[in-house]
Amino acid sequence: MAEKDQIFKLENVPGKGKGLIASQSIPKGTCIISEPPLFTTDALEDPNNIEKDLGRIVRSLPKEGQRAFLSLHNNNPGSDPFSNIVRSNGYPLGPSSDVGGIFPLVARINHSCLPNAQHSWSDKHQKMLVHAVRDIEPGCELTLSYIAGGPSTERRNNIKTYFGFDCACELCSLEPEARKTSDERLQKAQKLDEAIGDPKRVRYMPDRALADCRQLLSIYESEQVMDLRLPRLYNDALQICGMHSDQARVSNFAQRSRDARILCEGTDSSEAADLEKLVSKPSSFENFGVTKNWKSTLGEVPKDVGDADFEQWLWRAQN
Repeated sequence: MAEKDQIFKLENVPGKGKGLIASQSIPKGTCIISEPPLFTTDALEDPNNIEKDLGRIVRSLPKEGQRAFLSLHNNNPGSDPFSNIVRSNGYPLGPSSDVGGIFPLVARINHSCLPNAQHSWSDKHQKMLVHAVRDIEPGCELTLSYIAGGPSTERRNNIKTYFGFDCACELCSLEPEARKTSDERLQKAQKLDEAIGDPKRVRYMPDRALADCRQLLSIYESEQVMDLRLPRLYNDALQICGMHSDQARVSNFAQRSRDARILCEGTDSSEAADLEKLVSKPSSFENFGVTKNWKSTLGEVPKDVGDADFEQWLWRAQN
């Protein structure tokens, strides 16, 4: 490992196999890992014999790379070991990419439903990045969320089905009453997220859609959500305001979404760069101005008001 990587160490974790443990304090926003892929699935040449093709790719790696690949966990030991190691450890090169990559170091980070880190693919650097989204104390395990959101039963079933283990993370191990409260909030969050994504509701009932965003934010705060769900929520809010020509609020929500993106993905985030443009020029939003119902200018952002009053204005909750 490079010197920079000494902020963590690879150790045995009870009940989990290997894991990465912080060896010093890691402030939120820190880039913990910047790792190029050992190989990517676009190197496959024979879709009719993936196992054989993966064997060819693995044998072409340097000995150190071969050892790194073969040491990774296999959720389905038995036949097709190369394919199953890739299925168990591969990460897509971006949220909409059909190409996956093997990142031996990132693959060592275990799951939590309340993670302290977020992974993201950097097209600019052609690396998988991992950023701390919370302050991490020495001795704490670094965690990512393999499956985000939903009540505990749903999460644990999905984790068992797709990854082959029983989740016993901090969130899933809450006392029954606390877990019930958390589950109720997260079920509500799913319903709100679905309602916010309804284009007709955004078009014809924007006040309700924006109020749903605020309620969802409140749930995220209660559940200590710090992953990519947060910038997506602010992005939903700016889209609602943009559709109705509200430049003042688009700019503010773009700023919040940008800041949350940078926390998760770093200052080189392409999504954050796109949001930065909306901060200064909110009318450049793709679907801006479908109606003029909430028309405003950047000059109408209130100044010299307290935080509570500003939040009331931002969420259109003054009345």
